[in-house]
Formats: sequence, C-alpha cells, structure tokens
Amino acid sequence: MYFFIYSVLGWIVETLYCRTLDGKWTNRGFLFGPYCPIYGFGALIIIAFLQNFKSSLIAVFFLGMIFTSALEYLTSFLLEKLFDAKWWDYSKMKFNLNGRICLLNSLEFAFLGVVLTYVIHPAISDVILKIPLDLIQLISIVLITIMAIDIGFTISTLLNLKEKLITLRESAEKLMEKNTFQEKLSENYLYNQLSDLRKNLATKGNFQIKRLLEAFPDFEFNGLKSQINEFKLELKKIRGEINIKKQEIREKSQKIRNDIKEKTNKK
Repeated sequence: MYFFIYSVLGWIVETLYCRTLDGKWTNRGFLFGPYCPIYGFGALIIIAFLQNFKSSLIAVFFLGMIFTSALEYLTSFLLEKLFDAKWWDYSKMKFNLNGRICLLNSLEFAFLGVVLTYVIHPAISDVILKIPLDLIQLISIVLITIMAIDIGFTISTLLNLKEKLITLRESAEKLMEKNTFQEKLSENYLYNQLSDLRKNLATKGNFQIKRLLEAFPDFEFNGLKSQINEFKLELKKIRGEINIKKQEIREKSQKIRNDIKEKTNKK
C-alpha cells in the first residue's frame, strides 16, 4: 500500500518539477499509469532504514541522499543492460557520476527524504492505521494487479522499441558498409529508409513509444548516436569528393577549350 501511495506521490512531484523546468505537461513515468515505481522503492528504503536515525536530521539527510542516489544509479544501470539504451543522462550536469546520477538531483532527493521522514510518512501512517486490514489487503491486491498489467504492457512496448532501434542500427551499418565511390553515391534508398524508420518510432500505432520518448528526452540507443555521427562525417567526405571531381572536370574542360581555341588561332 505504501509503495503504491509513494509511487503516485513521486509521479506528482516529478511531473510538477518537470512542468516547472520545461514549461509543458509530460507524463514522466516509466509506466503508463500515474506512478513512478522508483519513488515507491526509494520511499520504502528510507522508511525501512532511516527510522532509527530520526533523532538526527543531518543523518537522515545524508543517508537519504546516499540510499536514493544508489537506487537511481542501480536503476539506470539495470535499464541500460535490459534494453541496451540510456534512459537519462546527466553528463552535462556538474558533479555527475557516469551520467547516471548528479549532485543536484541527489540533494533534491535528500530533501525529499527529510520531508518524507518527518512530515509525509507520519501523516499517511496515521490514516492507513485507521483503515481495516482486510480493506487494505483488498485495495493492495487491486493496485498490484493494475500495476502488473501496466508493467507487462510497458515491457512489451519497450521490447518493440528495442527491435525497431536494432533495425535502425542495422540500416545505419549497411550505409556505412558502402565501399566504392559509386556505391556511396547510390546510398539514397537506404538513407531514406533510415530516415523513415526514425520518424515511424513515434507515429500512429506507437502511442506508448511516443510517450516514453517524451518522458525520457535523453533516451539514446547505445551505439546508434555514434553511428549516425559517423555516417554524417562520411556524407561530408562524399560531398568533398564530389566537389573535387567536379573541380577536376571543370579544369579539364577549360583546358580542352583553351587547347581548341589555341589551335584555331594558329590556323
């Protein structure tokens, strides 16, 4: 019960926070429903391990920062391993660790941990304790069932997204395998396929994919970005080769015209 409550509260906090930063409403949850499980787990960890430190606000603050930062780092690591993609990236933030966590977020989570320990959890506990145990168990079963269905649907969508991105990466690899100058000049078909596939990732029939990409704007399929950048450099190189060829043709044409003109004048 507590897990679901704090998952919902976490989703509300995350949505309002991002609304303030981005200026638009976005469902920031990993799942389709209005809850963020990472906040639920974080809250349970704080409740379980920090109750014995309530006499020291400083201890609650720093221990909360350590526990929640570790949870965020582990979540980022596991998601990357499961789906071969980065879901968020703090590399541009100061004092970050491998782009998975950063000092600013850790301090914010530490503050939330303090508020949870001294204000929110005592108030919610008082309300929960007044509800009959049988009713709590029934509500918990219903909520767990809803979340389990959501998790299954989301994982299915993510696997679909992973499959599409693998296809996208394979298409990029095919483009990079072009060896001869003539082949490079005729890569338009595959390049158009690559562009169309990228556009189709968030079109009709992929609502959940579109929502996830909006919720995680730093989402990046491992290796894809570097391949696209490499492909752009290759195209730039091809254009340079084409310009050189054109210049050589112009110079040869001019030389032929000059030779013809010179021979004509001699006659």
